[in-house]
Amino acid sequence: MSCPEELRSLEAFWHMKRGGRALPRRSDFTPEELRPWLGNLAIIAVERDMRDMRFRVALSGTQLDSYRGHGITGRYVDEVCSGIEDTTPYYRDCVTRGMPVHYLHDNSPNSAIYTDMGKMLLPLSEDGVTVDRILVAMYPLPANDSGCDTYAMAG
Repeated sequence: MSCPEELRSLEAFWHMKRGGRALPRRSDFTPEELRPWLGNLAIIAVERDMRDMRFRVALSGTQLDSYRGHGITGRYVDEVCSGIEDTTPYYRDCVTRGMPVHYLHDNSPNSAIYTDMGKMLLPLSEDGVTVDRILVAMYPLPANDSGCDTYAMAG
């Protein structure tokens, strides 16, 4: 089984941009540098109140929108994902640990196409401590592939 190379190369790029810091900033990534992945990326804003956090799609790539059959920029993850109870723990884990999270995402309930997707969440922080954005990348897995040994479960 194989993970999409695009996810591996993006994670390596995230680590390079992070350097010696705990977390990179959103501003560390230019659109030109992200060009190889751009259509398959989303930027998720982490919104907090006194009791909870919520995840809003600040920007969704054109390829991600085509998988769904419609745009999701400006909407909340809990509005666009059925089975949110299966999705939000990964986002929370990324925010809490401040580390990349990989998982196998069944895109079928939310998508214009049926396929399993390799999904990666990369935390970003303007102050270097608090995760305030998540860079999300998602790529279809080959038809004969059902995941990857390197996908880590949240928690």
